[in-house]
Amino acid sequence: MKPGLEFENNGMKLVCLAFYSLGKRNVGLFRRESDGMYITARNTSQDADGSYSWAWGHYFKEREEAERDYQKRLEEMCQYTD
Repeated sequence: MKPGLEFENNGMKLVCLAFYSLGKRNVGLFRRESDGMYITARNTSQDADGSYSWAWGHYFKEREEAERDYQKRLEEMCQYTD
């Protein structure tokens, strides 16, 4: 997934701000269009219908807080190998 990609998840319209994948894992930073909430999510994948889903997500009002969480999740993910 590339930054700038617009996509849907459970009826939410989102835009990808940052995304990193390592082996079978990934972490993303997204912004929800309806209210500007920021979401960090792990293991985002595309569904058969073209929408996307993820294993879990954390929601933030402030971009800086979401960016810190994204970095934390990225560092945690990189500690493990497939």
